[in-house]
Amino acid sequence: MTKNIGRQAPGVLLGDEASPASGTGGRALHPWLIVLALAPGIILTLADATVMTITVQKIIRELGGSVVSVSWVMNGYNLTLTVLFLTMGRLGDRYGHKLVFTLGLALFTAASLPCALATSVHALVAWRVVQGVGAAAVVPTALALLLQAFPESRQGFAAGLFGALSSLAAAAGPVLGGILVWYWGWPAVFWFNLPVGALGVVLALTLMRGLHTPRTRAALDWPGVALVSAGLFCLTLAIIQGNDWGWVSGAVVGLCFGGGALLAVWIWWELRVTSPLFDLRLFRDRTFAAASTAIMTVDTAMMGTMFMLVIFMIAMMDFSELKAGLAIATLPVAVMVLTPPAGWLTDRIGPRLPAVIGALLSAAGLFALGHMARTDPLSGVLWRSGLVGAGIGLSLPALLAAGMSAVPGGHKGAGAGMLNTARQLGFLLGVAIIVAVFTHTMGIAVNRSADAGQALTRAQEGISAPVKVRLVKELDKIRTIDATSGMDQIRKVAHPIAEDIGGQVGLVEGIVLLQLKNRLEETLWDEVSAAFTWPFYTAGIFAVIGALAGALLPRRLPRRSVP
Repeated sequence: MTKNIGRQAPGVLLGDEASPASGTGGRALHPWLIVLALAPGIILTLADATVMTITVQKIIRELGGSVVSVSWVMNGYNLTLTVLFLTMGRLGDRYGHKLVFTLGLALFTAASLPCALATSVHALVAWRVVQGVGAAAVVPTALALLLQAFPESRQGFAAGLFGALSSLAAAAGPVLGGILVWYWGWPAVFWFNLPVGALGVVLALTLMRGLHTPRTRAALDWPGVALVSAGLFCLTLAIIQGNDWGWVSGAVVGLCFGGGALLAVWIWWELRVTSPLFDLRLFRDRTFAAASTAIMTVDTAMMGTMFMLVIFMIAMMDFSELKAGLAIATLPVAVMVLTPPAGWLTDRIGPRLPAVIGALLSAAGLFALGHMARTDPLSGVLWRSGLVGAGIGLSLPALLAAGMSAVPGGHKGAGAGMLNTARQLGFLLGVAIIVAVFTHTMGIAVNRSADAGQALTRAQEGISAPVKVRLVKELDKIRTIDATSGMDQIRKVAHPIAEDIGGQVGLVEGIVLLQLKNRLEETLWDEVSAAFTWPFYTAGIFAVIGALAGALLPRRLPRRSVP
């Protein structure tokens, strides 16, 4: 029976009872059979969160629509995940994690068929939302099942495996999507889901047949579901659209206010209802509160970095999309490689040191990225992004294992749902905040580029006054460039003079103009490159916050029972 001591002790939930099927029955199965059963579902659903980044241009050409409308092929999926993780985790507690996982994967797989057959952007977005419902059921229940499959002495290792599978999905998504789209078109992404998803359902039904998962007898808190879903929907939509609509626009402010109000009512309701969707008193437990905070801030740093680093490599270092994609894969690959041994280390020495050291390593890599020059070789990108990934790989298993260790039996799905909600919010916030910082710094860089170019032109000797006037006027065009709207616009800042003036002057003045052109390009490139510094620094600050939160974790994982 789950301990019913919610108000008497922090970190334990109220009012539920575990069913007689709860306990350690799942451990009669070999843990690696459970890993094999869960792997296709975890990888497939999380890879689909990133795989669509490669398909946007193809979908626009074949189905029509704007970049904004097609972006909802990705946004609709991610929005659904954020809104439903907690609810689906709680459904797993109520009806069994194995059942909810299997049904979620089946729904995700089935929805892939109409996605592949979609003839309009609106239909594709609608079915992507249905896919998101299935994926939201898969991820938190998979984490709960994975932790149940291993004894308590190996919870860190189990969390490391979840982190490795998640990172494999993040690394494989864009690469796999690029291959499928290149050879067979964008529908191939969804056709691929059908056999792999079906295999995952078969493995779940067969390999987990003897796994008994804990269940709670408490009724589901439907008012809580409605309130938290509506509140998260408003806040997530505001985060996704903030940079496009404007952070102080009426729509974004209204969404933030409405979402905050709905979540405030949800908190009030959860603290009073007999059987809450998620007992918020768990945040009184320092371990759970610290783990949730650190997970969100570390993932904010990671996702914002991946987004910004790709832009820097393509626009500033003149990498191809393929080369940039392979270079950025260093980050999730480092996470994937390090999470299992980091989980083993967490079981041996506890979560605090791996969490703190890992977050600080990530921060060091992020600050190093802020100092990266556009002329650095590929190796300069690889060691910096690898350092960020190594830090996340070291800290993630410790944070997941510590957070889940604070959740009592019968509530593991809700706990996993809350932690995954924190991760998903971190992903969305990472892109939104880093892009907002980049928009500000690039706006400053554009004006500074114009000022620096004009000052350099006026000070140049050997050029006639009329030519200087023409150049200064051309350089004023820099101020009208929106460098956040695409790679070509960023490059245009350093090449603002469209007209070739060299052919209209004498030989000597032409040589001076050529020298001035080279100096202008170097100066303007340096100004634009500096605009990337603070976005990376901002991500580093979030990683440092994660380290501070990690310092509040216990020295050792608690052992609630003898495995």
